Amino acid sequence: MAGQIRHTTHIPEWKVKEVDELVDKISKSRVVGVVGLREIPADNLQKMRGDLRGNVEIRMVRNTIARRALEASPVQIKPLADFIEDQTALIFSDLNPFKLNSMLEKGKQPMPIKAGTRAPKDIVIEAGETSFSPGPMVGKLQAAGIPAAIKGGKVVINQKITLAKEGEVVPAKTAEILKTMEIFPRNVGLELRGAYEGGLIFSSKDLAIDVEGQVARISEASAKAFSFAVEIGYPTPATIGPMLQKAQTKARALVLDAGMIIPSMMEFILAKAAANASAIAGLASGQKAQAAPAATAAPAAEEKQEEKKEEEGDTAAGLGALFG
Repeated sequence: MAGQIRHTTHIPEWKVKEVDELVDKISKSRVVGVVGLREIPADNLQKMRGDLRGNVEIRMVRNTIARRALEASPVQIKPLADFIEDQTALIFSDLNPFKLNSMLEKGKQPMPIKAGTRAPKDIVIEAGETSFSPGPMVGKLQAAGIPAAIKGGKVVINQKITLAKEGEVVPAKTAEILKTMEIFPRNVGLELRGAYEGGLIFSSKDLAIDVEGQVARISEASAKAFSFAVEIGYPTPATIGPMLQKAQTKARALVLDAGMIIPSMMEFILAKAAANASAIAGLASGQKAQAAPAATAAPAAEEKQEEKKEEEGDTAAGLGALFG
């Protein structure tokens, strides 16, 4: 039986050295990420690298080298190699993945859309005057499907129109006219496909957080928790004031109903007694009873208004002040 012959591929020394350097860099970094570089012009990429310097280090290497380095790293980091495809780079940072993703998103720049690519969102042209002078531009706009005309010596778009819906392929005429009108539907920049921190792998969808929406929901939860705490009598530095005001309001109402002799309440007790006496006298004489003086309910109304203002002012204390 003939023996098997194994063919081994010689790996250049420079590749081995580059992989070893990357493995060392990965082991010393808090956060390691994989970013996409597709369609980023070279000069834009250099500017992005300059803007990120001090927070992010970008290493552009061949995909095979990046993959080998990740696969040679600790087992928790290895899955990051699955995000390597197309035009890729590795990034290293001390920022947590969420801040890193937010920074990369803010660094994206508007770019013209190319013919044959899909619209990233609905491309809408608003109605109104344009900056173009009357002439051939009107025909170009109309050829692209934009209802344009000349009015008052200016090129005007007669009505709002959607040139392409999200996901639709953009024709050449549409792409050309959008560039002429300086409408750039795409934001191009570093796309964080995946990131590693503390034994966890985060995908791009894990990192895409609506910060404003989250803050709004937390604020709403805080307000509800605050109101609930006041209602059930849960004492904290933030709730004790409204709770005491609420107790005072109820105590005053009880004093008025029971007719208890309290010096500070005598004015309101006498006013209520006078109103009741007037009502009884009116009923006895067959006259329509007069409404009680507004002063009778003044303490409760005033206290409720004060309590409401206090609750609105203290809502911002949040859940930390409530249960901290």
